[in-house]
Amino acid sequence: MLKSVLYYLLLLTTTVRFADIIYLLARDNTNLPVPVIVVTSVMVLYGVFLAVKKFISNIRMKQLLAFYLVQTGMILFNLVYIAVACPLQINAAETLAAGTFLDILVNVGFICMMMRQIRNYGFSPVEHVAVSKTSINA
Repeated sequence: MLKSVLYYLLLLTTTVRFADIIYLLARDNTNLPVPVIVVTSVMVLYGVFLAVKKFISNIRMKQLLAFYLVQTGMILFNLVYIAVACPLQINAAETLAAGTFLDILVNVGFICMMMRQIRNYGFSPVEHVAVSKTSINA
């Protein structure tokens, strides 16, 4: 269940960011610096790669974990770079491309859930205890 939710979220965020980057580049009037556009484009390419890989074969939970870790790092980079190097105001479309603090919180929550599931994989939640009968000799 978690794996399918993570995959659909991957598709959603990749599609929205891809459309937004295309819109911003076609508009030719953006306040986003070039490194932020490049980092976001790399994030979109990685998401497209994983989406295509899902159709060809199967995606493992560790690959989804790697995507969300990379996406969180890239969003952090975008936010810090915009705050330090870009004193201009950015609009909603540019914020959608760069990412927000809410994206980071959602990703961290999913990363924690994935790590817990990967760590507990193969272990049943209930420990099976074998109870042997002992006979009492009187």
